[in-house]
Amino acid sequence: MPAVRLPDEILDQVAALLAETGGLASHFPRTVLRDPIALAPEDTDAELLENLESGGVFIQSEADAELSLFLHFLKKRNGRLHSLICEDPWAQPGDLDYRGPPPEELTVIGGHVSYVYDFARLTQELVWEYRANAISFLKIIYVSELTSDRAHALSESEDDPLHGFARSIRHIVVSAFDDETWVIVSVARSE
Repeated sequence: MPAVRLPDEILDQVAALLAETGGLASHFPRTVLRDPIALAPEDTDAELLENLESGGVFIQSEADAELSLFLHFLKKRNGRLHSLICEDPWAQPGDLDYRGPPPEELTVIGGHVSYVYDFARLTQELVWEYRANAISFLKIIYVSELTSDRAHALSESEDDPLHGFARSIRHIVVSAFDDETWVIVSVARSE
C-alpha cells in the first residue's frame, strides 16, 4: 500500500485548507490533527510532498483505488467507523442540478453540501463519483463513527449539528497535490 508518512509540518497546510472552507471543517484546528500520510508511491521525491499544491505525485484513478483500500484498513482497526461524509465545501444547495430528485445521500451540514454514505458502500467507484461530481476543487471526506442514518438525522436537527458531527470524526481526507491524490490525517479525540 503506497501510504507515505508526511512530516507534521504538513498539518499546518491541511489546517489552513480546512479553515478556508468554514462549516464542519472549521471545527478541526491544527491542534487536533495528527499523523499525516499521503497516498503516493514510496519512491516519490520528498520535495514533491512538501507542498499540498504541487503536482506530479500520483494518478487520480490509482489514488482513488488506494484510498478505498486504506479506508477499509482503517475500518478494520476501528470497528466504530460507520460512515463517510463527502463534502463539496464551496457548493451551495442551489448550485446542484439533478435530472430528477437529488440523491438520498445528499444532506446539508452547516450550509455545506455533503453526501453521507454507509461505510459498507465504500468502493473505488464511489470515490471516483464523488471526485467527478463535486463542484469544489478541494474535496474533503470525513470518516465518522456516526451511522449514516444518525448523520442524516443530526443534519436535519434544529440544533447546531456541527459540534455533534465534529465529535464523531476520526479521520479527515483531503484532495491534495494538484488533486492527484489524497492526504489522510487522524483527529485527536476531544471530550
